[in-house]
Amino acid sequence: MIVAIAAIAAFIQIRHFRNANDIAVYLRLTERLDSEEARGAIRIFAEMRARYDADPVFREKLTQPGDVDADYLPIGLFLRFIEHMATLVITGGIAERIVLAEYADNLEGWWDDLRPIVYARRHAFGEYTGAAFEHLAMRAKAYRESGRMARLYTALERDPRGAG
Repeated sequence: MIVAIAAIAAFIQIRHFRNANDIAVYLRLTERLDSEEARGAIRIFAEMRARYDADPVFREKLTQPGDVDADYLPIGLFLRFIEHMATLVITGGIAERIVLAEYADNLEGWWDDLRPIVYARRHAFGEYTGAAFEHLAMRAKAYRESGRMARLYTALERDPRGAG
């Protein structure tokens, strides 16, 4: 009986440590995603997608190794960050539910804008380029379509501790 109680207490303590780690990582992620640098990269997603759709020379250039254009460097850095974040989620470094509750709709939209560009870059850098981001975007879509995101925000609206 004592061993069982000690084991349960150890699991509870591990869970508390895990939650603290998730919060620390989540705060770093939100800080980065809310930065002016990230917002700047996001603002040019549509421009880059429009150029991809309209310019065959640009599409071909994306399939070649090397820098595409210095103007799009912020997107490359942002995508690398998203790829790192996705890898953290996929490998359990941060709880998926935390990231998806906040960013599911954004991840899905970003992926929709950047999918053909990431696929073109795969020709240049290999089949796994952007794979973690793609996986997380698919998980985000499934999360939203399952209704979990809507239920979470509906519950927040009903919370009597909320403002208003």
